[in-house]
Amino acid sequence: MQPSIVGSTSFGILWTKTYNPKERWYAKPLVYTPPGQKQLVFTASNQNWIRTVDAVTGAAINTRQVQPPFLQSDLGCPDMPDFIGIVGTPVIDPNTDTAYFFAKGYQNNAASGGVAKGTYKFYAVNVLDLTDRPGFPVLIDGHNADNDPARYFIGGTVLQRPSLTLIDGNVYGTFGGHCDLFNYTGMVASVSTQPGVGVTSMFAMEAAPGGPSTLDIMEQKGGKAGIWMSGMAPATDGARIFVVTGNGQGHENKDTPASGRTPLSTLDEVVANMGISGGKLSLQDYFEPYEYIGMDAADRDLGSGGVTLLDPSVFKGTNGVRRMAITIGKNGKAYIMNADNLGGFKNGPGATDNILQTIICPNAVFGGAGSYPLEGGFIYFTPVGFPTLVYKLGLDQKGSPLFSKVGQSTDNSAGRVGVGVPTVTSYKGQPGTGIVWVTDVDGGLKAYKAVPDASGNLVRINIPPTGGLNKFQRPAFGDGRLYVTDTNARVICMGSPVSIPLNCTGPVDFGDVTIGTTKTVRVQCTALIPITKINGLTIPNPTFQASNASLPQGSLAKGDTFSFPVTWNLTQTSIQDENGASFSAISPGVKTSSLVISTTNGVAQYSNQLPITLQGNEVSDAAFLSLSPPEVDFGGVVVGSPGAATGLDSAFIIANIGSSPLQILGYAYTGTDMDDDDGALTFSNVTQTQGGSKIGDGFTSSDLPATGSFVAAGQSLTVPINFNSAEVGNFQSVFTVWTNGGSKYTLLTGSATTAPIAKLEVETSEGGWDGSGIMDFGTVPAGTTVTRRIRICNVGGSPLLVTKSKPPLQPELLAQNPFADLHEGLSIAQSECAYGPVDIAAAPLAPNNPSHDVSDVWVLNTDDLTFGVREVQIRATIVSRQLGPTYDNGTAKYAYLGCYSDLNPRQLQKLYELGTANENGVCQTKCQSLGYRFAGTEYKIQCFLDDIQDIVDVHVNGCLHHLCIVFQDLDNHELHGIVLDLWELIIFNVTLIFSELIVCNNILIISDLIVHNIILNLFELVVYDIILNFKQLINYNVTLILSDLIVHNIILNLFELIIYNVTLILSDLIVHIVLNLVELNIHNHFIYVVLSHNLTINVKHIDKSDIFHHSIFDSIPNLNIRCYQDAPTNKAVYPVSFRYATDLMTIQLCQDYCKSKGTTYAGIEYHRECYCGNSIASNAVANAPGCTMTCTGNTSEICGGSNRMNVYQAVGSSGSSSSSSSLSSTSVSSGAVTLPTTPTSTSTTTTTFSSSSTTTTTPPSTLKTTPRPSSTTPTPTPTKGFLSQGCYAEPPAPTRKPMTQILASDAMSPALCISALASANRARALASSAPYAVFGLEYARECWAAETLVRGQTSLVGDRACDLACKGEAGVRCGGRGMYDYYVATGFLGSGTGTGMRGVEGTRTSGVVRSTGRAVG
Repeated sequence: MQPSIVGSTSFGILWTKTYNPKERWYAKPLVYTPPGQKQLVFTASNQNWIRTVDAVTGAAINTRQVQPPFLQSDLGCPDMPDFIGIVGTPVIDPNTDTAYFFAKGYQNNAASGGVAKGTYKFYAVNVLDLTDRPGFPVLIDGHNADNDPARYFIGGTVLQRPSLTLIDGNVYGTFGGHCDLFNYTGMVASVSTQPGVGVTSMFAMEAAPGGPSTLDIMEQKGGKAGIWMSGMAPATDGARIFVVTGNGQGHENKDTPASGRTPLSTLDEVVANMGISGGKLSLQDYFEPYEYIGMDAADRDLGSGGVTLLDPSVFKGTNGVRRMAITIGKNGKAYIMNADNLGGFKNGPGATDNILQTIICPNAVFGGAGSYPLEGGFIYFTPVGFPTLVYKLGLDQKGSPLFSKVGQSTDNSAGRVGVGVPTVTSYKGQPGTGIVWVTDVDGGLKAYKAVPDASGNLVRINIPPTGGLNKFQRPAFGDGRLYVTDTNARVICMGSPVSIPLNCTGPVDFGDVTIGTTKTVRVQCTALIPITKINGLTIPNPTFQASNASLPQGSLAKGDTFSFPVTWNLTQTSIQDENGASFSAISPGVKTSSLVISTTNGVAQYSNQLPITLQGNEVSDAAFLSLSPPEVDFGGVVVGSPGAATGLDSAFIIANIGSSPLQILGYAYTGTDMDDDDGALTFSNVTQTQGGSKIGDGFTSSDLPATGSFVAAGQSLTVPINFNSAEVGNFQSVFTVWTNGGSKYTLLTGSATTAPIAKLEVETSEGGWDGSGIMDFGTVPAGTTVTRRIRICNVGGSPLLVTKSKPPLQPELLAQNPFADLHEGLSIAQSECAYGPVDIAAAPLAPNNPSHDVSDVWVLNTDDLTFGVREVQIRATIVSRQLGPTYDNGTAKYAYLGCYSDLNPRQLQKLYELGTANENGVCQTKCQSLGYRFAGTEYKIQCFLDDIQDIVDVHVNGCLHHLCIVFQDLDNHELHGIVLDLWELIIFNVTLIFSELIVCNNILIISDLIVHNIILNLFELVVYDIILNFKQLINYNVTLILSDLIVHNIILNLFELIIYNVTLILSDLIVHIVLNLVELNIHNHFIYVVLSHNLTINVKHIDKSDIFHHSIFDSIPNLNIRCYQDAPTNKAVYPVSFRYATDLMTIQLCQDYCKSKGTTYAGIEYHRECYCGNSIASNAVANAPGCTMTCTGNTSEICGGSNRMNVYQAVGSSGSSSSSSSLSSTSVSSGAVTLPTTPTSTSTTTTTFSSSSTTTTTPPSTLKTTPRPSSTTPTPTPTKGFLSQGCYAEPPAPTRKPMTQILASDAMSPALCISALASANRARALASSAPYAVFGLEYARECWAAETLVRGQTSLVGDRACDLACKGEAGVRCGGRGMYDYYVATGFLGSGTGTGMRGVEGTRTSGVVRSTGRAVG
């Protein structure tokens, strides 16, 4: 991957693929090129589907589901929702074209079965056709551990999360647990690749005699010590593998030091070096941190990251250290180990760790370390919620390897678990071409230059946004392309989408060039296509120089060659700053730049820009001091903690990057900032203390080079430093080094605090807080949702880390935001609290149903060592409404039996006509008073009673919970007098004529349904996830009386819908509906007396004869919007009163939810999260950029961004509609609808109907339309108030495009661009900036905007003009390469237009935009 290509405009998303609902990819894609065939991508999913696709096009090659997956619902662990199939990344053997993987399922390939019947199988499939190799799959279950035969493998209790490793004909897979549930033991399994051999070895990480054991698979006493490593594979360098384990229960070492070469039966919280011989596993060496028991108690898994084995040709010492290994986990400590002597337990000074170095990170790290062996050697970590950190290799004076922090990224990672291991690429192994890739669950794929700049910053390489990626991913690479998977179930391919016109020498390497001299090299190029003209070249770095005059001046035929010189001119640079010079000081080292050749091509579909990388090494003849990093921040030491005994370690590097020996002349330090203007700086000399050289208050060095010593040319010394203090406070030292090659300083900072203290409380029913750890909701009425919160407060003196969080996820008892609230890795500042809302979402029940209990736990732990694992007990009793006579405890005496079909003769013979006051409770009371056993209601007014022994079993089964009703072969039959008691829903006088009616699991399929004379009285009805498919529906005389109705996610597919004489009386209605209408006929009165929200109607044909039609469903545009950046410790809407997250999220759904909760503000972020509250955080940043994420429920809308929230505020209503330009909204009262009485094509008169308990009806008017004016020139159809002006070319370089990019998205469409433009205009209005009135669509996914019409553009026509389809809307154009589709607001009055541009005028009256060409509704 060349940085010049990756950072260019030609690099982008080439294709994306989605497959099944709820399919996810935890296993990483694999790129493979079979011998003599085209490259392919192999994927394996959580649903046990394996696929191969063409690596270039994404076209499917083969697909197969190997077996049904295991169900997450059988576990109670929320880490992986829905399905658990293939999770660990497979491995491909190129010698046999075979892919190997483990798949989780059930015995006998069943679709379900529970934990006890869960199994793992090992598959070997032919990559070319995905068929099984002979002798496979192999069942893993039932195999005993070699090191403890009493332990055997049970697939249902374990998870195969890490990637696989293939060594000498055996595949090694490792296993951990599901949220630490069940009786499990971490294991390493070795399986032979030869058919008929099977499992060759099984090694248990907890074994006898030290490991606990139990026979009950549900009891958590199996020892644990799981191996999950955030998906990293076991590391290997030949005949051994390295694995890391998590929490365990054995603790055989207790507190006694032990050698890593002596046997240990309880390998929890260890790095294990396991020897392999013939597929057999044995423990050779291990390292266990001295504080491992405390890590177990605080759930600070060492094994949340894997082992990184560093390149031994670079990462080594001169003191005998030949191979180095790194691991880093939840405790935020990076352990740098000698891979040949890991360190054992407590074998270091003072019974600490016997390792090479410990690096303290500011938070937990998942996924491990990345490395880059070029340019001196670097390693990388990404702590949760912090920047990616960079450390460089050095040597101390004894030749021991030592890393020093030299930089970090300028942006933070996601503040939750899931960021992947940093992955580093280079181009053909050449220095200066390194790229660090980081996958982020919120920020998507990020790319940085591998070596920090002079300021210590990892320079971000701009690439198109991908959206959040799956947890613990890393890109897969192949032939200039990369592949990742995202949280929206997409497989994404990125690369350079177009072919290049020239093949030129690159990268151009100048080698060593001495400062003050020049060097010239020639670049050789060959034309790959006919080229009309070489337009010129550009180089951003002025020290690299080339002339356009050296380029060919005419056209080139395919195959023509040419060359031109490029000079690296270092004559105008100097090592030291010089007064009055126009050039500044530089530092020696590798430098890079890019050269871009611009062409006019004779063949379409080829890039007109070719980037070429330039690189070289600046060399100084004199000595030159480099002191890095510019700042060493130790973080905080907790006074009195075990770690305070040794303090915090770090290092800085004294390097000579000149060509002459560097002599150290002296050292000094000061506690004053170097840029302090108050007076002269006061320096203190370095003095010797018991801990070494004092280099500041609280800072010491055990190995500071002596004054007068020399550092050879090109060499460096890594100086170890330590921070410690017994006093609480903040400390800093500006440490300065003077040499004959200049002077430099580094800033040392640290703090000493007291320990964090976690306080766990649950919210009571009165709104107070209780520390019992029991959340008892008491009784919760069926059909309602009750919310209470768990909170953890930090009452200590340093940040508190949540190390374990396993929230409940039952259907009726669940955490509101299980992956966002109280998540693992959450840092809670001092004196702050974090909250986790819990819902009891009681399902609707018919009256007089028996109550039922629900209960679960939320498992939590923190790094407060006195806290321990806590299980918050959550329980509730869900009760239905009790009607009629009751017992003393409130339970109804008449139990609900169900919905029955009546018989002839009737089942209940005693009839009492109780009139319109009748209801179930009244009938039951009558029944008891007369001494009858059964009571039933029918036709509303009739109450039937009887004393028969039993009811004939002809009732409709399950008609309350899942409504599973089946009628078959009832053509031309009529059913009369049907009574359905569904949550107080009574339907009577119904005639049903249908061929098939199925109502099962909330899916209704009806053909040829005619309904007459229906009255529906619905009170407090909640309906979720209904799909109705009607082939033909005719309604006559329908009356609907709806109160307190909430309807979510209704999809109606209606064909030939005819409605007569409809009256609707609605109040407090919230609706989220999608209607797909093919033929709609509406006759006579059609009156809506309240607004219905977020209604999408797709109509193929509509007959509007005699219809009261205009503004039937107008949304309420009564909210103002801003994009806020969340505060560092809380959301923009703060405090958050209510939260709601769903993949159906839209702007309107969030607004409606917050409105129903009575809050002032509604905020949306991360595609799908809704926050409600009554105030904005004072430290939230208003009018921030970055609200660019599309809504998961409507990709034409924007729903915030990463830590960016679109906030809406409810405002006062205006009471009527008003005219405005096409860039403004129409204000309408939330309590009224404005309807036209006589709509025409030019004006509208309105009548307002109030929404109240009374009904207002008005006879319908006749809709009159004016015929469209004829025109010889077709008038473009407006899109949401904008008119397309056609396709226009970008101005030629170097002229800047006269527009600003406001959004790039794979969901791009004209509507989405308009939505983003509207969001931007609201922010611009608040900043008193002119609104954007025009926009352009380019490259299928980019949205550009400008304030005014653009002059001087070149209109393009023909088949190749703007030939790219929108990524988010097939069949619609979104520009092309170097050309864009141009749109102008219909209400914009421009002073002039560009070439070929149409001027547009328009008006907007009562929400209807009409151009001068045609009327638009």
